[in-house]
Amino acid sequence: NENEPLLLDDMATFLEKIFPRDHNYQHNNFEIRTVNMNDDESPNGHAHLQHLLLGTSETVPVIDGEVQFGTYQSVFFIELDHPRPREVMVHVIGE
Repeated sequence: NENEPLLLDDMATFLEKIFPRDHNYQHNNFEIRTVNMNDDESPNGHAHLQHLLLGTSETVPVIDGEVQFGTYQSVFFIELDHPRPREVMVHVIGE
């Protein structure tokens, strides 16, 4: 999508409206949740649900060694939970 600040604000507002951070998600109830728990677990049910509306991967054509983006296109990452180190995997198919 476009890396345009007002559009990014609109996206964040939309995701927060659909799945607000302060909603009472069962996933965030650590008194009853018993699986997939870490010592540093955070109440991030909103992030899991917001993620349902976003893609998990992107296909980017490369022709003659050049990435083929449209005029305003770019690849960017969206943090839905809280900042922390992340890993990115790039898989190249073809020649």
